[in-house]
Amino acid sequence: MDEQKTRPGMTTVNFSVVMHNFFAAARRLLWLFVLLAALVGGLTYYRTDATYIPQYSTSAVFMVRANYAATTDILSSSNYMDKSATQMLAATFPYVIQSETTQALLRQYLHADVINGSISATTTADTALFTLTVTSTDPHAAYDILKATIAVYPNAASSILGDTQIHIINEPAAPPTVPISQNTAQKTALAYAGLVLLVGLFLIFLLSLSRRTVHSADDLRKLVNLKCMSYIPSIKLKKHSSKERLHLTITNPNISASFTESIRNLRVKLIKYMDDRRQQVLLITSTMPNEGKSTIATNLALSLASEGKRVILIDGDLRKQALKASIGINEPSDGLAEILQNSAKNFRLLQVPGSSLVLLSGDVTYGQPQALLDSPRMKQVIELLRERMDYIIIDAPPAGILSDAATMAKYTDAVLYVVRQDLAATTQILSSIQSLSSSGANLVGCVLNKTQVGTTRTGYGSKYGNSYGYGYNYGYKYAAGYGRHDKSKYNNDAAEYELLTRELHDAAEHGSDE
Repeated sequence: MDEQKTRPGMTTVNFSVVMHNFFAAARRLLWLFVLLAALVGGLTYYRTDATYIPQYSTSAVFMVRANYAATTDILSSSNYMDKSATQMLAATFPYVIQSETTQALLRQYLHADVINGSISATTTADTALFTLTVTSTDPHAAYDILKATIAVYPNAASSILGDTQIHIINEPAAPPTVPISQNTAQKTALAYAGLVLLVGLFLIFLLSLSRRTVHSADDLRKLVNLKCMSYIPSIKLKKHSSKERLHLTITNPNISASFTESIRNLRVKLIKYMDDRRQQVLLITSTMPNEGKSTIATNLALSLASEGKRVILIDGDLRKQALKASIGINEPSDGLAEILQNSAKNFRLLQVPGSSLVLLSGDVTYGQPQALLDSPRMKQVIELLRERMDYIIIDAPPAGILSDAATMAKYTDAVLYVVRQDLAATTQILSSIQSLSSSGANLVGCVLNKTQVGTTRTGYGSKYGNSYGYGYNYGYKYAAGYGRHDKSKYNNDAAEYELLTRELHDAAEHGSDE
């Protein structure tokens, strides 16, 4: 029921895919945000630390007494402090400290034009206890100002309160050593760096949420309504001293059995499809470069040749002739372009080592090959090859960025579309396939390439997590056969290939351009 409700071109959000995209993007981009966070944190630390000015504070607690004479007779008197006097002292003490008289006396006492610090005074309710606090950027200045204030206060207060006395209860013995203001440079820098990282992770998550690529067979079906004919696992080749061992082909003994078996499964399905319809010419393309279409074309051709079939692999990407290097052939040769424009001087079909497969590939690249590919000679070459070969495999340029594949598709029987997992955007894939379809191409299906274990059916972390177990267990039975199969009846028939070479050359010389 779900399949019937899903139309081609529609995609749904899969949380496991989003998280996979998030972690994959984080691995690629997180270093950039870490670097940016470190830069922002460093600059913030430098700026905050440069503007930091430590403040030192020192305090003294004392009691102030004002003397009042209460006369009971002419012979005796007593000094006393009543409640009203205490309230008067509490109200006037801060003003006395801040008065101009006190400030002038302080400057005179300290022999300074400016007092390097601030003075504040607080009172304890219903008592004659006062706290005098001095704050300054210089701890010694704070201490000196405090001592000076205690010394000049009685003189400053005498004009307001009369005779007063200070009784020290608690005073510092030395200048302060620890600032009261903290240097927040480190905390501020860490806060800004953390904020940059959080913003970076949020942006990566938004990118992952908005990223629409193909991750599974279901994605392909929902997007283009094409059958996924095979899943090709991602293979990482270990570097060896011999460069030949780096070739990603089924004839390489270092290639895993899962890769070999996936190519074999693709071959079986394509043979059944094409033989039932008497088809011979298969074009292989993709949306973008680096999706692995050339690897699929090469290994499919090798697999077909291993069954004793007469197979030719054509390097149809005239803008980037790369098949020879990927197979390990270093011989100079002319290719399809030289045949089509009748300029072949060193033309010959190349025998792929360890296989009966022959290769048509050149060395010279062409920037604008559309006219050559759309010429009558292209059709003549394909028709000649139909008569001599069982299968013709054409490795075409990416259809998503060039029209070459659509141009060549009209000379072929079928088109196999390669989609690399999590690379091309779904909009690009859909547009490319629609363009091929509008040109008359017969799309037989897709290949999901470079897949990770457990992702080929419905998404990451699905119940098909061991879907490649079959390839590992069953594929070894056949892996040894590739590259060491029984020689086909055409393997050593150099005369046959020589004849085909001459025929192709003659077709180029005498073919019609009309």
